[in-house]
Amino acid sequence: MKWIGTFKNCLVGGSQQQTHDAEERGSTCGSNSVKAAPTETTLIKKIFNPTIVQQKDTCVDNALGGSQEMEQITSLWNKTDLWMAWASMLLVAVAVALEVQTVSVYSTFATSDFDQMSLLSALSVVKAVMYIATRPVMAKFADVLGRFESILMSVVLFTIGFIMLAASPNIGTYFAAHIFYVFGQVGIQFMEQVFAADTSDLKNRMFFVILPNICYLFVPWCSAPITNAIIKHSTWHWGYGMWCIIVPVVSIPVLTIMFRHKMKARALGMQCGKSVRNMKETLLQFDLVGLILFTGGLCLLFLAVTLVKSSKSWTQPHVLPMIIIGPILLLLFPIWEKTYPKYPFLPFSAMKDRTLITGCIFVGLYSLAFYIYYPYYYPWLLVCKGLSVTAATNTSVTFTVASTAASIGAAALIRYTKRIKPIIVAGGFVYILGLGLTYHYRQPDHSLAQFIAAQAVEGVGSGMLQSPTLVLIQSVVNHNQVVSATAIFYSSISVGTVIGDAISGSMYRQSYPKQLTEYAPFLSEADIHKMVNDVRAPLKYAWGSPERVAVIEAFNHVYRKMLYGPLVVAGVMILISFTMPNVDLDELEQRVKGVVFGKSDKPADGEKNPVSNQCPCDILPTDNSSQDGDFEKSESVVSKTIHNEQKI
Repeated sequence: MKWIGTFKNCLVGGSQQQTHDAEERGSTCGSNSVKAAPTETTLIKKIFNPTIVQQKDTCVDNALGGSQEMEQITSLWNKTDLWMAWASMLLVAVAVALEVQTVSVYSTFATSDFDQMSLLSALSVVKAVMYIATRPVMAKFADVLGRFESILMSVVLFTIGFIMLAASPNIGTYFAAHIFYVFGQVGIQFMEQVFAADTSDLKNRMFFVILPNICYLFVPWCSAPITNAIIKHSTWHWGYGMWCIIVPVVSIPVLTIMFRHKMKARALGMQCGKSVRNMKETLLQFDLVGLILFTGGLCLLFLAVTLVKSSKSWTQPHVLPMIIIGPILLLLFPIWEKTYPKYPFLPFSAMKDRTLITGCIFVGLYSLAFYIYYPYYYPWLLVCKGLSVTAATNTSVTFTVASTAASIGAAALIRYTKRIKPIIVAGGFVYILGLGLTYHYRQPDHSLAQFIAAQAVEGVGSGMLQSPTLVLIQSVVNHNQVVSATAIFYSSISVGTVIGDAISGSMYRQSYPKQLTEYAPFLSEADIHKMVNDVRAPLKYAWGSPERVAVIEAFNHVYRKMLYGPLVVAGVMILISFTMPNVDLDELEQRVKGVVFGKSDKPADGEKNPVSNQCPCDILPTDNSSQDGDFEKSESVVSKTIHNEQKI
């Protein structure tokens, strides 16, 4: 029964180095009976506890300017600068979180005004495709041009998008505005994650990955009164318009801090970003061919999936070329990255890393499971539960609040156990339990409290899945690769979102009219069209009336079917979670440099880690007593050079 002990070690503990030593000792056994056990054990370890390989640091000549510039900035600033930068970033995070919670409500009313509510899932697909295209581009901007330029560009595009949304006269302008709005919003949120990776070590990374999302503990309860007041006393136009004022204003502090330190670094003679003044070198660093292959392949493939309405749609002239060309571009992407570019989007050695591949598949499946039923969650609350806008908004955010709270607990467990895999495995089981409860209680005759409890359980499981997987991926790449790896991680989430939205929209468009015909025969064809495309149409029938009951039965029948797929996908996720490496964060190199939260370099062998018993947010004092209050600084050549220049 050795395999049971091995499986336990793979899940909850055991040093990676000790595992290899055990394999070597087992291989020396001579008898046939003894050889069988090591072979079985080795196979189990290969499946459930694969070898962890950290990518080597990129040489300075091949490193991109953005990551180098940030390392030098963190070597320059002190603890006050770091705290102020994070406080400013959190101010932006709160504003964007409040915007996310409110505009999702306005989209229902905007599409209803245009008499196009059936395009709600199509709108989600457009946004998801933009998410896919945006993050790789933003990753290159952050690495080539710099962190400040990327944040500034995101804020500008965000503002343009919301101006267009507020002034939309038709559905075409409304959809076009999402191109700018999504690029800006995703850029801001992505740069929050990049900033977390730049300013924290691996053991504390989980805290700072979720820190911008902690505002979701209180923001959802603030958003409901706002959306209710906007819909009651104004229009969705103003609901969009106010954000083109709020977000640019709250972005001023963080942009000022980043710009000041960027200028300070340049004043000290740092050469990062010099390639920006060399057009040829800049184009090489952007790896435009690689970006086109990756983003173009994903966009073509999943736009085709979105346009498919029936089995005959696969052979239509506007769908078939996208289905063929999309996968071809995706297959060419790793070949190109391995062979040609001087500055690849992500080195091939990192791209084929099992941890990266497994993690991306895992979060892609998670997103797929969630978005199969999520796009029509809010309309279901309004129609089938008879909730007001405020009550429906508060109910819909239960999942988000539970997920955020659970991620805080998961961060604490990871910080003090140094293990990520057990959290992810446990989260998978909790998540599938929550989905099962949601399916059971998603019926009109069950109380709303039971359904909210099911959503809370599902949210707890979700909080233990996504962010820990991101930290797991970031732990095996170096600092120069962490931005690209993070972009691929979030692009995988968007892939799941695209597929889930496409499935959800197809089920809604094809099944709901049929169910209305069966359950509500009193409706004419025009009435059915109105019911499907305008969320306010079913609400005209009094609660408890035979007409309203018939519509509820039809909608609920479709919506419960949307939960079959997520239950199956969640089961597959659990199986995949067992195959992830059991990373010990204490044994890995800390790839960040300079003044950061935690320790910026790994102690020498036998040296006691001075932060092992500290709170994750404690500031590490520097050994240089002449700079009071500074964090622990790295011993890099760049840091020493800067220190000498400051003395001069």
